[in-house]
Amino acid sequence: MVTLSHHVTWLLGTRLPRAVPLVFVVGYPKTGTTWASQLVADYLQLPYPQMSLLPVGFAAVVHGHELIRDRYPYCVYMMRDGRDAIVSHYFHLARMVPEGDHPRMSRFLRKHLPGLVNRNDIRRNLAPFIEQQMKRPAGSRHNWAEHTRSCLESNHSRLGVLRYEGMLNDPAAELTQALTRLTGDEPDPNRVAATIEKLAFSKQAGRAAGREDRSSFLRKGTSGDWTNHFTREAAEIFDRHCGDVLIEAGYETDRSWAQQID
Repeated sequence: MVTLSHHVTWLLGTRLPRAVPLVFVVGYPKTGTTWASQLVADYLQLPYPQMSLLPVGFAAVVHGHELIRDRYPYCVYMMRDGRDAIVSHYFHLARMVPEGDHPRMSRFLRKHLPGLVNRNDIRRNLAPFIEQQMKRPAGSRHNWAEHTRSCLESNHSRLGVLRYEGMLNDPAAELTQALTRLTGDEPDPNRVAATIEKLAFSKQAGRAAGREDRSSFLRKGTSGDWTNHFTREAAEIFDRHCGDVLIEAGYETDRSWAQQID
């Protein structure tokens, strides 16, 4: 029912934008799209209905993992270093796996965590997980490179781009520039500050960013965590599929990074 509701909501918002004025927040899974939706909804004072069993037929912020489309009247894209997104996605799925060796898993988890013996052995599990996510991603029809390229190549006039890393380093500046592009108006700095304070990681997770809780949807709230988990094999797989887009998005200057992993 939730999936059907989502599709009907998307149809209403793109076919009847005046009657159903939606702000679409999209991005690859585990890039921070939920956080982005909360930020935009709070600043614009719009509802953000989640997991709705009924289609959204009123002004609201809606979120999904579709690509950017010109037919979205208003759109925010949440971008994140794909290596961090992949690691976060691994932990998101792995927390559904029982502890111990050779756990019983659903068909969905067996498909997306191929060859998993123990969920805590991420350095063994990450390479096959990345390969699977490049071919048949969980939660999206497109892998990180395809998803991110849809943003980099978009000419959408009302597209605000939020970078996860920017929201960690200078959230006021990052949110302000995205809202300016989205609305066409200069945002109120006091409202921006209030929104950021209200929805800070520490407020939502109940702990400081960087303090990991692998059982939580809000696991760590940092950037660069991929360096703690990537093996050379994992890096080479990611580079083969996403290396060019990693450079285009500004996360690397060349493709030598993969060869520097021990």
